[in-house]
Amino acid sequence: MKKIYVSGNGNLSWENFHQFYIEPLKKLNLSECEFIIRDFSGTDTLMMEFLKDKSENVTILHVGQRPRYLINKFKTKAEKWNVIGGFTSNYERDLFGIELCTHFLAIDFNTDENRKSGTLKNIEKCLNLNKIKIK
Repeated sequence: MKKIYVSGNGNLSWENFHQFYIEPLKKLNLSECEFIIRDFSGTDTLMMEFLKDKSENVTILHVGQRPRYLINKFKTKAEKWNVIGGFTSNYERDLFGIELCTHFLAIDFNTDENRKSGTLKNIEKCLNLNKIKIK
């Protein structure tokens, strides 16, 4: 089973989400995939909404005592999602997710000459650990 870590920017548009996240997933059999998602706005919440009626194989990772965002689980496959929390930082949470995954799905729109985004840092960690990029 592919264990796919999803990472992305909070200010992602619906058009970019569809192009860079949904289109690559159309090439996969979702029943053969497990998704590891964080609970931040943008990419994470859009992915949760997309998967809620498509897969029971989702793990949500969050910092602190409870997630910042969870989708409505009523009569969806999200009822069976695994939620893991208690991480003390985004860094700790992201490392945990990256260590769990075999594949990753991420695109970065926010890095510039003054700042490297968390998404780009996650992409670099995945590549350094020889995780496979979903294209």
